[in-house]
Amino acid sequence: MELPLARILVVDDDRHVGATLRDLLLDLGYAVKNAVRGDEALRLIEVFCPDVVLLDLHLPGLPGAEVFERLRREHPGLPVIIVSANTDDGVAGRTLAMGALDYVGKPFTVERLERVVATAVTAAWATRVDPGRS
Repeated sequence: MELPLARILVVDDDRHVGATLRDLLLDLGYAVKNAVRGDEALRLIEVFCPDVVLLDLHLPGLPGAEVFERLRREHPGLPVIIVSANTDDGVAGRTLAMGALDYVGKPFTVERLERVVATAVTAAWATRVDPGRS
C-alpha cells in the first residue's frame, strides 16, 4: 500500500522564496500549494487541508502574525513553522510560545528545513485522524 503524500502549504510573499520552497518540498515527495497573501492562505487551508504550514510573518494584506493567531484558534492541531527573515530572538520566542512548532530563519539550509518539515509531518500524522487517508 502506497502512503499518501503529506500536504504542505507554503505562505510567503516573496515569489522566489515560495518557488524555492515549493521545488524543494516537491523533490522531497510532498504535495505543495503556495500562497502569497494571508487571506489567500486562510482560503487554501480550508480546501487543501495541509498537514503542515510554512508561514512567513511579513505578508501583504493580512499579516502573517494574524494568520498565525487565526490558525491557532481555528486549527489548533495544525503544525505551523514560521519561516522569516526576522532574526529577532524575541519574535522567534513569542511565536514558539504561541504554539509554532518551530522557527526557521532566512536564509536557511536545505538540511535544516528538511528536518523541521519531517518532524512537523510526523507530529501532524501522529496526532490526527483523517478518514480520507485510510
